[in-house]
Amino acid sequence: MLKKDFNKLIELAQKQLQEKVSKEEALRSLVRADILDEAGKLTSPYSHLAKLSGKPH
Repeated sequence: MLKKDFNKLIELAQKQLQEKVSKEEALRSLVRADILDEAGKLTSPYSHLAKLSGKPH
């Protein structure tokens, strides 16, 4: 990857970090990534993360 391409990727990431995301958009993104199911619970590959949050999954 060229340095200019890398810099463009960094700029894009920084721009996206500045954008506001609603709770609903964030949840949809996690469901699309198969981290949460439609009920908002962690899917089996990520169920160990429930221990970190202190909340039951």
